[in-house]
Amino acid sequence: MTEHVRIRVDGVVVPDDTLAQLAMVNYGHFTAMQIRSGQVRGLTKHINRLQLSHTELFGTTIDPATIVNHIQQATLGTPDSYLRVTLFETDPGVVRIMTVLRDPVDPPSAAVSVVPVVYQRPVAHIKHVGSFGQLYCGRLARNQGFDDALLTTPDGEISETSIANIGFIDSNERIIWPSAPSLHGITWQLLDEALEGTATKVRRRPVMLDEVSGFVGAFVANSVGVAPVRKIGGLASYDATAARDVVKLYEAISWDNI
Repeated sequence: MTEHVRIRVDGVVVPDDTLAQLAMVNYGHFTAMQIRSGQVRGLTKHINRLQLSHTELFGTTIDPATIVNHIQQATLGTPDSYLRVTLFETDPGVVRIMTVLRDPVDPPSAAVSVVPVVYQRPVAHIKHVGSFGQLYCGRLARNQGFDDALLTTPDGEISETSIANIGFIDSNERIIWPSAPSLHGITWQLLDEALEGTATKVRRRPVMLDEVSGFVGAFVANSVGVAPVRKIGGLASYDATAARDVVKLYEAISWDNI
């Protein structure tokens, strides 16, 4: 089936030359979100991400209402979709907003496998468009029969996967997030908020490859959703049910009207 893709900049379908700066210079940032029935999880967090990242990358502030307006315009008449919102500048202070609307994407139907790869995303705390390295690592992983690459430092400290955050579950049912530089993803933020006030404790600390076999479970979290991890290379295998409560917790998080 052919996937329908619509690209807009500043809310208008535009000629290719408007995208020349983004395509050739490859300097910008984005957020991605699943939309169902005209709603999205963590809308305010997505807006905050775009505002903060843009100021850091370009030194320019942007009105959140402007971003929301473009999201509303992009999704009008398409209540179920996967939306990417990219911000860049063609001239200093001239903010451009590109929206790309795709068909909805569902979380993996089965637990996923990852393989360690030595690579760290530059400026990892920003969801930027410079994705060559992580895409290359993800392709290497899939060529080896895995679903994704698990990015690590040369000494084996885990940060994230090529497309998601990763969390671990220890024998005391605590959730452990790696503290190496990584994107503080929206789904990660939503999970931490949902866990506040529950019996489950959350901790962020260094996680090394040589300790992954000591965890009882793991999961990945990104804009597609949350999925259990069944295998980390030849180092660890997990029962997918260990992450079942985390998956259910995310599925219960409320949606925001756009």
